[in-house]
Amino acid sequence: MHRRSVFMIMLMLVASALVFQGCQEEELVRPDRNRPPETILSVGPDMGDRVFHKYNVRWTGLDEDGVVVEYWVASVAEDELWNGRTSYEDIVEYMLDLPWGVTSKTESLFVFRADRPNSRNHSVYVQAVDNEGKVDPVPAMVNFLAIDYGLPEVSICMASNVSRYSSVLDDLVPPGVCAEAGVKGDTLPLFNIETPGSPITVTLSWEGDDPDGDVVEWRYRLDSKGEVTVPADVQSTTLTYDPENPGASDIWIGFHEFRLVAIDDANARSQEKVSRFVINYDPDTVIDSIWTFREKVDDRPAETDSLPLKLIFAREWRETGQVPEGYDRTGFHFGQLRLKFHGADKDKRPGGAPPDSFRWNISGTLLKSDSTYACGQSGDINYFCDITDPFPYLDSDRPFRLYVTAIDSVGKADGSPDTIWFEVNTRPTLESLEATVLDAGAGRVRFDWEAFDPDEGYGWGVATGETEQALMKYRYRIDDGHWREDGITLDRFTDRYRKEVTVVDLDPGSHTFELVAYNGSYIKTRSDTLKISFDF
Repeated sequence: MHRRSVFMIMLMLVASALVFQGCQEEELVRPDRNRPPETILSVGPDMGDRVFHKYNVRWTGLDEDGVVVEYWVASVAEDELWNGRTSYEDIVEYMLDLPWGVTSKTESLFVFRADRPNSRNHSVYVQAVDNEGKVDPVPAMVNFLAIDYGLPEVSICMASNVSRYSSVLDDLVPPGVCAEAGVKGDTLPLFNIETPGSPITVTLSWEGDDPDGDVVEWRYRLDSKGEVTVPADVQSTTLTYDPENPGASDIWIGFHEFRLVAIDDANARSQEKVSRFVINYDPDTVIDSIWTFREKVDDRPAETDSLPLKLIFAREWRETGQVPEGYDRTGFHFGQLRLKFHGADKDKRPGGAPPDSFRWNISGTLLKSDSTYACGQSGDINYFCDITDPFPYLDSDRPFRLYVTAIDSVGKADGSPDTIWFEVNTRPTLESLEATVLDAGAGRVRFDWEAFDPDEGYGWGVATGETEQALMKYRYRIDDGHWREDGITLDRFTDRYRKEVTVVDLDPGSHTFELVAYNGSYIKTRSDTLKISFDF
């Protein structure tokens, strides 16, 4: 209320001053009884209102001794009337500099620029002019907040004159067909495979819509270049990479970002839309084998639901020079891994070549490669190898996941690195158990069993001549007694996985024999218990 009172007082001061000035002129020059007209805003926002950024304003003029013939109308973006001026001289000077328009109409549809980011204060000034040329000294005026209630939205699609890397992507988005960014593969080759010397063109097109107005212009930015403004009827741009003249190209080898916004008639700015693409193929990565260079078989079904498709076995001790002679080597059966892999980079002409480097890591561990080295060639395939530190790291029975990634000469990594699940150790299984009474009178019974451990036979043990002694251990008990490990021997003459133990002093009657196998921690690696009941 106080602000409105000040506003009215200011109007009266301006009016009085203008009338006083007019009286002075009349006394000095000639009597002039023509009264200035009055201006009224009949339709429009009230002072301080929040209104839509498109608003219809109507006005009318009254002249007691003549006729209103035209109106001066001005609309400006400002936080308050007269842009905060308070003195008579400043207000008169400010009014003279307003962007006045002259019209005989009594209404107008104003489209206010509602920025900051989607609202802004505006003032509208209207002065009536009579047939004698007198101007209303106190214009009709109002200050209000114009709001844009709906931001424009945009979408970008991209097409190129060359095939993408994947035939699957080509089926989804054939070359030359514009598709939503993110649907198509946005990696383009370093050169056109069909015609290597010809340029690559990338066409970015876009469209947009404003729910409560019209898009009036687009603003886009490529990488770190400056913002480019184009009118609403321009909705595409074509970028060229010329391998014969890279310096004159719009884009070059590497990663690019195209950012776009739409500006509507209220100066509201849409959310930024981004399309990313790379002038470079991803290199391909293939894991060929693991420690003993067993061939990788991706389509081999798992033996059980819990067993991974692949196992990595421990190192053969006969190849281990780090373990001192006579040292108990059973504690070193976990951990050391050796990998063999290869890759291809189609950007290297002609016909592709190996990537420049590889990186690998094992998920959930600190193990990762520091370097790779070439380790052989078969036909036209160059193989690379990597090996961990000779000391054990993966002393665990849980599954691990190995990732190997090829990286090309410009630092672009394979977007889908090759992966493989493996376990360093698996639990053994007991496959059969038999009881043979040797001497009923002495209570002497022999128990024979067969066991299987997938880790056996790959060096996980101590070499004894040509026969490796298995590292599986066993515990047994009779009639829920204490678990024992003594007396178990390996029958080397029948089967390397066949074991036996002989017990004595059993009382006549019914008994139960229980057996478990383990190959590491008893708690973590023990097999299921196998039972047999017998009488004598």
